[in-house]
Amino acid sequence: MTFSRLYEFAAQQTHAPVILEGVVDAEIIRLTAQDRILYTPVELDREVCYGLVKQYRLSNGVYDQDPEWITEVRYDRTLNMCWRRFVCCKELMHVFDSESERTDSSEKFSVLLDQLETEPLDDDKTPMYISENRTKWMALAILCPIPFRDYFRPRWESGEMSDYDVALELRIPEGYVQTIMKDYFPDVVGVLTAG
Repeated sequence: MTFSRLYEFAAQQTHAPVILEGVVDAEIIRLTAQDRILYTPVELDREVCYGLVKQYRLSNGVYDQDPEWITEVRYDRTLNMCWRRFVCCKELMHVFDSESERTDSSEKFSVLLDQLETEPLDDDKTPMYISENRTKWMALAILCPIPFRDYFRPRWESGEMSDYDVALELRIPEGYVQTIMKDYFPDVVGVLTAG
């Protein structure tokens, strides 16, 4: 399953904001091997992370021959709605990670945290680090598909809508509005959906 099919689904939504819980995640379940997606508010040190994803098998009994695949998105309970949506969507995009991109052990998590603090040179970036950055772009593409961006951009450029107004319509953090309005954004979406 490629990200492109999920993006096509998001881009077909008829009004903002794109609904994550019960809509996008239901499509992920339809398109992937996930059986359930859970969202769990937890206490996190926001200096370290705003959210994380855990993927695991859950057996329904001793003789269960086909345990469920569970994707649990844990997010900091103090996040406002816009940040919560972005963080949950970003973490959910890890369902598309390859085996080498998964941060599925405490050792790998420590390596990733170290890289996030030091921003390594290109040759030193682990697949996990690359995935962390890619999933931010993927989340933005899902929460603001190009048709939505194209609808808001002229109003934003003319000053009719501020960054805050666009963020409120899309329910994304205000700081990402400049990113989605750049000419570069459609190129990124093109790269993400090409594979």
